[in-house]
Amino acid sequence: MSTLTAALTAVVAALMLIAPATSHSLAGVASTTAAASPITSFAASPGDDAFGERATAISRSLGAGREASSTTQNVATPTASAAPAAPAPSPTPVPAATVDDARSFALTQIGAAQFSCLDALWQHESDWDPSAENPTSGAYGIAQALPATRMASIGEDWMSNPITQVSWGLEYIAGRYGTACNAWSFWRARYPHWY
Repeated sequence: MSTLTAALTAVVAALMLIAPATSHSLAGVASTTAAASPITSFAASPGDDAFGERATAISRSLGAGREASSTTQNVATPTASAAPAAPAPSPTPVPAATVDDARSFALTQIGAAQFSCLDALWQHESDWDPSAENPTSGAYGIAQALPATRMASIGEDWMSNPITQVSWGLEYIAGRYGTACNAWSFWRARYPHWY
């Protein structure tokens, strides 16, 4: 037995140890070329589940430079079985903004001195209730927007989000009165009160 044949026999034996026995075995087919060089081909049959569906062709020249023959091996490589992907974690829902969040937001936007006037104004207008509605005029929300749909310019959640309502109210006050204290002074000078 030549060295080449012994090496190929060892490869076949190793592959048989690695791959579990299946109903489809590796077929070793030896043939010779016109120059009488042995070419051995190892291939897994198409239904060989142990080796998967892909085959990797490995070409090696054994004994090159020693007038030895070239051997090409087609060896099926096992395909890693993909484990089912774990479901992506559900994103944590963002908690709804509270009135306290809206008050803190307003304070950071206008500062403590102006916030004291704003707080007094909106305590009287809505008691900081995002669903407060004036039964006579239809004014709505913390800032008592009239019509209520004006707050949609800030966000689609204007009916329930206190921060959206406060954002609109601060813009309204800045545009019409300049400051919250000016709006509070205007409100106190009118009867019935409004701003």
